[in-house]
Amino acid sequence: MAVFISRNLKADSPLLAWGRARGISVHGHSFLRFEAVAFDPPEVADWWFFYSSRAVQFAAASVPKNTKTAAIGSGTAQALLDRALTVDFCGAGSPAVVADDFLAVSAGRRVFFPRARQSRLSVQKKLADRATVLDAVCYDNVPVPPPGPIDADAYIFTSPLNVAAYLDHFHLRSGARVLAIGPSTGAALRERGYSCEWPAVASETALVDLLR
Repeated sequence: MAVFISRNLKADSPLLAWGRARGISVHGHSFLRFEAVAFDPPEVADWWFFYSSRAVQFAAASVPKNTKTAAIGSGTAQALLDRALTVDFCGAGSPAVVADDFLAVSAGRRVFFPRARQSRLSVQKKLADRATVLDAVCYDNVPVPPPGPIDADAYIFTSPLNVAAYLDHFHLRSGARVLAIGPSTGAALRERGYSCEWPAVASETALVDLLR
């Protein structure tokens, strides 16, 4: 069995560990290149909300002292903690659920979203009428499709942009299992005619549970 995931995997990846324990080939490779974009942080914001660990990479150094930080999920929260930042809110579930939960602590506040140029703005759109939304592009996603199709028994996609970067050029192998990291990525796959499933929590550990 061979599993492909559209992410560059770390040495301590739960997915790699699962594959090694079962003699399953696991290969990870992102179809995106990330480039920093210069941005001007707001002079005043009560919250900085991060959509991804990549946004943390490019914007966390600019978070002012005594500013609350929010993460869309556990992976992004860990990226903030790795940079010695406090996580005052960590979402769980779909972007719509995260937005509703976040409104409980941010309604009426100024919330800044450092984001990718191609962001779907999923959380900030829901906040627009109940909080002051500020945003700036802090990085760009550049598609880098592979030179040829990838043969796998299971494909795992980690973002809508990775879906587009691959499926704009190649098809998935007929009969292969298709998984998504979360609902937005799952929707992108279904829009292209692929049945797929995704875990309740967007993490590699949760993906492993689905693969078992």
